Amino acid sequence: MKSNQIPNFNPKDIIRNITQLTENGLKQSELASKGDDWHSVVDLLDESEHLIGREMSVNSHLNAVMFSESFNEEYEKTLPIISNYYSEIGANKSLYNAFNRLKKSSLNEQQQHIVKDSIKGFELSGVGLEGDDSDRFKAIQEQLSVLSNQFSKNVLQATNSWKKIVTIDDLKGYGEAELSKVKVGVEYVISLQIPVYIDLMTYAENRNLREEVYRAYISRASDIGITSKKFDNRDVMKNILELRSELSKLLDFSNYAELSIKSKMVKSPEAVVEFLEKLVEYSRSQAQIELAELKSLSGHELMPWDLMYYSEKLKQKKFSYKRSDLTPYFPEESVLSGLFSTIEKLYGILLVEIKEDTYHPDVKVLELKDKTGVIGRIYLDVYSRENKRGGAWMSDYQSLYKDNLPVAFVVCNLNMPTEDKPALFEFDEIVTLFHEFGHALHHTLTKVPFPCAAGISGVPWDGVELPSQYMEFFCYEREVVDSISGHWKTGEKLPEDLFDKVVASKNFQSGLQMLRQCEFALWDINTHIMDLDTYKILDMVREKTSLIPIIDENRFLNSFSHIFSGGYAAGYFSYKWAEVLAADAYDFVKKSGGIGSKSAHHFRELILEVGGSRDFMQQYIKFRGGKPKIEGLLKASGIAVNFS
Repeated sequence: MKSNQIPNFNPKDIIRNITQLTENGLKQSELASKGDDWHSVVDLLDESEHLIGREMSVNSHLNAVMFSESFNEEYEKTLPIISNYYSEIGANKSLYNAFNRLKKSSLNEQQQHIVKDSIKGFELSGVGLEGDDSDRFKAIQEQLSVLSNQFSKNVLQATNSWKKIVTIDDLKGYGEAELSKVKVGVEYVISLQIPVYIDLMTYAENRNLREEVYRAYISRASDIGITSKKFDNRDVMKNILELRSELSKLLDFSNYAELSIKSKMVKSPEAVVEFLEKLVEYSRSQAQIELAELKSLSGHELMPWDLMYYSEKLKQKKFSYKRSDLTPYFPEESVLSGLFSTIEKLYGILLVEIKEDTYHPDVKVLELKDKTGVIGRIYLDVYSRENKRGGAWMSDYQSLYKDNLPVAFVVCNLNMPTEDKPALFEFDEIVTLFHEFGHALHHTLTKVPFPCAAGISGVPWDGVELPSQYMEFFCYEREVVDSISGHWKTGEKLPEDLFDKVVASKNFQSGLQMLRQCEFALWDINTHIMDLDTYKILDMVREKTSLIPIIDENRFLNSFSHIFSGGYAAGYFSYKWAEVLAADAYDFVKKSGGIGSKSAHHFRELILEVGGSRDFMQQYIKFRGGKPKIEGLLKASGIAVNFS
């Protein structure tokens, strides 16, 4: 790959660079506004978008994975510049008119779809606003970009601000692998980092310690609890929600949910609520049975810090294995090798690790190759670190554009190697890894040469999660498990009895899990419909979805980055809707020959390669032969429903 396509992980003068790129971009947009064919309009804009997108992406990525106060201070100063640039583009009436002229010119089907989507994008970006309304719209967009970064920064710093030295007696219930993660010298130090938190809530017999850590975790970035109150996100959230509401009303929508839905496949916020409430209705009775099982096992009233602990106990009792029985079979090298071989069999793509200096020694650089040669690149950053944002995600550095190949960042927060062991992954972590590679493949396998519609660009938000959730299903196939497993000492594949137990337990507590996800999604869509305090809306939703007591310190929303800094506002339902698509797609491919079949390759050709350049649902129907149904999701989740 050419050197100019390798991200600059040591950027200098980022404010000056962004300023220059956006100034040049505005000049290009003025030229494009006078154009009357594809080359003189879209090609000019794509050139600017490619350059600005790369600069923005690497800065955002570094701010998330190598956070420092000094870099963040510079990064924050670029946000208004970028926001103002896109506001100027979105409000450029001459450019909007150029796209309307372009709509009447001779275009192929792909170009027609891109132009149609671009026109809608202008309209949702305030192109029709005048005077003070237009100025206010731009100011809101700038404020939202700054507030989003502030929210994310507060969560990161609040998470990092709490640690506790404990004794080995406090960690009774831990195995050797769990103890190794928290041993620092001769001490044991617990924190709120996800791998550490999950271990403690799952294995620690000390109920008081579980309660203390839960309270610290659930109250992060708030005005109460153990972590510092200087990272309180409540006012940030309030401002974000008020600004989103004002923004939507400037565009003549009743609420932000209506504005958000306008660019998705689903028809209305009401349709989203109906879909989610059906899932709650179908899942609630099963969830109640699942909770009763937990109560029976525990012998006492359950509190939130008991759920993961007793769930693991019940899982061990029902399926005769525990999570730590699996991890020795899944060292990092075996998992990645198996993941890559699965991708090769699915799509005919080779992933080859190459040596290259990046921003951190842990980062792996992967080249994607097919029979034509190198077709893309993925930077894989797997392990949890203190100066790294929690969670897992894929972001794009650049799209397919001229002789520039697509490049993606894949980020997780998984277990690290220890002094005497390789990184041993939990099975759930492996599912997460497959999920994020589904996103990365969507980006890197594109055949669309236009940045505005390549990869996930231009894909409706309720379709973005299809490729990622589709990939998750393959984790439960024997062939795939054989490829990703290999005991770190002996190389032995996961034994048949353990594999059978993993498959049997796949839908363990699926009713409770469904309620939990629907709770998040119903809160999200309703909080962007109703003009009420967001925590009151959460209380209303929980009347239908919550089956255990909620403690007063619960400030979960204060760290819900998906909604306040992650692009999922009034769109969290997309996970569940995409699950409907993914379950249906996987079932179809499985019945048509599975990995290596024509149907699997058609998924690449009809979904992954076309990105946002065609109508997403029409492409899905072309692949599947019909629309998906909710029954597929319920069946895949092990939720029994009689539809007769």
